[in-house]
Amino acid sequence: YPPDASAAVWRSRDGGASWQPLREGLPQKNCYFTVLRQAMATDRAEQAGIYFGTNTGSVFASDDNGDSWNEIARHLPTILCVEALDRR
Repeated sequence: YPPDASAAVWRSRDGGASWQPLREGLPQKNCYFTVLRQAMATDRAEQAGIYFGTNTGSVFASDDNGDSWNEIARHLPTILCVEALDRR
């Protein structure tokens, strides 16, 4: 669980030398979910699209490279894997 009970996605733009927390739109109080390794995905059809699912059954999406997030589904079973499919 997040040590301060607030969610963040961490982004590096320099190969991991430095990291930036991205929190806008994510729960910042009483957040006790985890994200499994395969429960985060990028959308190959949408350059800025990123998705992740949680062990508490929520799915979050970003359409701006992670700068902000929206919960797009909730009350699902534990999310083990997320994959963005190209439906073209």
